[in-house]
Amino acid sequence: MLAELRMNLEVNKPDFGYYQSSNMQGILMGQINADYAEQLHNQGLKPYSQFILNGEQKEWVVKTFTQRAYQEIIAPLLDGSFTHCFIEKKDIHVQIQSKILKTIRKQELLDEFYSDTCSRYLNLEFLTPTSFKSNGKYVIMPDMRYIYQSLMNKYSAASSDMEMYDNETLEQLTENSHIVQYKLRSTYFPLEGVKIPSFKGEVRVKIAGTNTMAKYARLLSRFGEYSGVGIKTAMGMGGLRIKEWRRRND
Repeated sequence: MLAELRMNLEVNKPDFGYYQSSNMQGILMGQINADYAEQLHNQGLKPYSQFILNGEQKEWVVKTFTQRAYQEIIAPLLDGSFTHCFIEKKDIHVQIQSKILKTIRKQELLDEFYSDTCSRYLNLEFLTPTSFKSNGKYVIMPDMRYIYQSLMNKYSAASSDMEMYDNETLEQLTENSHIVQYKLRSTYFPLEGVKIPSFKGEVRVKIAGTNTMAKYARLLSRFGEYSGVGIKTAMGMGGLRIKEWRRRND
């Protein structure tokens, strides 16, 4: 099961955005079972993502992509006693005004994959700073190889019965996916005294090749809306969504 919990927040300080996501991850770890928290700490790819959105309404978004992660992470947050939290080192008081839960079965993504129609375009929005790491260096542009590779690895980690990562498929996806429009900016994500170079914004991707290839790309992207993409998605980076593309008037 894939799950998304959106919490509308009231905060005592106006300066509260994605840069507080790592502190909210600490709040999250304090709400779950200590044994499970230790297990998460010791494993590589995490079965959840979380981030802060600071628009008209401040939101804390927590997403899980395994059944156990939902039970261990989102279920405690849904408890009626979890109504506020406090980031002590920043003197930030957070009041949770409302909680909205959305769940879908992973099978629904596969049903979409086997449907007859699929757009040849993907409009991807990177909601929070996104980055990849290769050979010890940060990759701060939306390289399609790294995007697909990240999503394949996350999908495989979440599916004990299905190995998504395949070098040949990765090559075909990369060769047949081309960024044709973009609205991007470079930024940084602060984490434990380090500023991670990254990017935010939107890209429009055209997918050539077979219809199956386009469906594969959409399947991975739909999953990425829950898993996030790139590095540090459990800390607040790599928030992703598929959206409608709005043409900019120049």
